[in-house]
Amino acid sequence: MSEELKQHILKYGLTLGGILVAVSILTYVGGAEIVTNYVVSIGSMVLMIAFPIYHTRRLRTANDGFISFREAFSSCTGILIAAGFINTFASILLYNIIDPGFGVEVVDAIINKTVAQLESIGSDEALIEQTIIALEEGSSFEAMNMFKGYIFSIIFYTVFGLLVAAFTKNEKPMFSEE
Repeated sequence: MSEELKQHILKYGLTLGGILVAVSILTYVGGAEIVTNYVVSIGSMVLMIAFPIYHTRRLRTANDGFISFREAFSSCTGILIAAGFINTFASILLYNIIDPGFGVEVVDAIINKTVAQLESIGSDEALIEQTIIALEEGSSFEAMNMFKGYIFSIIFYTVFGLLVAAFTKNEKPMFSEE
């Protein structure tokens, strides 16, 4: 991996990670209801998709319009892995050291929102009760669970990086026609 590519991944991975941490801090300040807001979730997802694509294409432009599959894959995946690590580390700090009670508030907000949605479509009480139990058991902000989530998200980052690389690559011709 070239030094230019390493610096590119580091710079934009740290930038995206910083943006995601800022979003996490803003949602924390806004409260548990903001954390469960679909606009925030969708906005973060769009950012996680658009940011590495944009900067991988910028890398290609900086290289006279050429980028190998390997460089495009490394750029996209590297940015996401670095940003994901930073965001996971900050979330572990927030939910386990700074304010451990906030995770409970978030789970309560998720349960309240889910119950309201299930009641609005006329779900029966048994289904609602099962859903509440499942959410309480499955929602954990423990450090190890958050780290495991990050490890599994690397699989998504890798698949996404492969797709971006396939569409972004533009190899230099081996022999020029003159």
